Amino acid sequence: MRYLLMLALFIPLLAAHAADWPQWRGGNRDGISTEVPSKLPAKQLLWRRPMSGETFGGVASVGAYVVTPDHEGDKDVYRCFRADSGDVAWTYTLPNANTDLPYGPAPRGTPSIAGGKVYLLNALGDLVCLTLDTGTVVWQRNLVKDFGAELPQYGYCASPLLDGGKLFVAPGGKDASLVALDPADGHTLWSTPGAPAAYASFIVGTFGGKRELVGYDQTTLGGWDPDTGARLWTLKPENDGDFNVGTPLCLDGKLLVATDNNFARLYAFDAKGVIVPTPAAKNADFGPDSATPVYLNGHLYGVNYGLACLDAAKGLKTLWKNDKNEAFTSFATLIAGNDRVMLFTESGFLYLL
Repeated sequence: MRYLLMLALFIPLLAAHAADWPQWRGGNRDGISTEVPSKLPAKQLLWRRPMSGETFGGVASVGAYVVTPDHEGDKDVYRCFRADSGDVAWTYTLPNANTDLPYGPAPRGTPSIAGGKVYLLNALGDLVCLTLDTGTVVWQRNLVKDFGAELPQYGYCASPLLDGGKLFVAPGGKDASLVALDPADGHTLWSTPGAPAAYASFIVGTFGGKRELVGYDQTTLGGWDPDTGARLWTLKPENDGDFNVGTPLCLDGKLLVATDNNFARLYAFDAKGVIVPTPAAKNADFGPDSATPVYLNGHLYGVNYGLACLDAAKGLKTLWKNDKNEAFTSFATLIAGNDRVMLFTESGFLYLL
């Protein structure tokens, strides 16, 4: 039901404008869009298509195409719709009869689209590159088998990241905790040893004047050189037990992370691009377990059993919190821009702030 609503409400915005949404959290992985309206338009359903079941992966759209993950029976189903009409351009299926994964076997990651290709990663670690226009398989790998990894407890959740001519994924293998692949044919460009995989998607940003790949392994936060895979720094948080689900954010050269046991923290970097381990700011009341906040005009917005607004310039101080609305639970997708924030909630409602 969640994705039926997203297709009915969100796709009309895409169909009516030229902006692409090529991956998890948009073009820059920051949840920012120039297409956020000043007010919600009158309801105008352009098209509606049913989905097979519940899934946790998001929608990606480039040009004339919209790609959605789905799960039906004993297989994952990826569909590509035409944005203007809703007609199915192609369907691709992957066998997936896993009955042991908590929350079911459906895909968690959002497809990533670039260069006329779409990159899919399902919960079992099947990584597939397809042509965007026809859905033809270009290459396929498996993170568990190819990189000596163990399937994470909740399956692979991070969305593939494309940057600088490389495709980054985190198998979590002992000798291949993080890898860079050639998007054209899937061969390994570099791999770096480390810990098992976490669940958060990675970002690339500039910190301390250095371009870095930033994200989590199972127990630590880290930065890597995207060109070589060399680990630049490691940060183990004060409290153990974070699930490490929310995506990090680059805030004007600082790093914002928000987790369930260590809460919202803002970190600075030294001149060599190494993180300063003592947070520059912290909010011990804001600790989302899965939802990623969004940053707009100096303010941070997110859900943590209530919708909260934090002031980044004033030590992440909570400016306000709405915990009366039942829709603001443990998860929502937030998209910000044009002095507005859109929220797509677990209960299927769309809000505009």
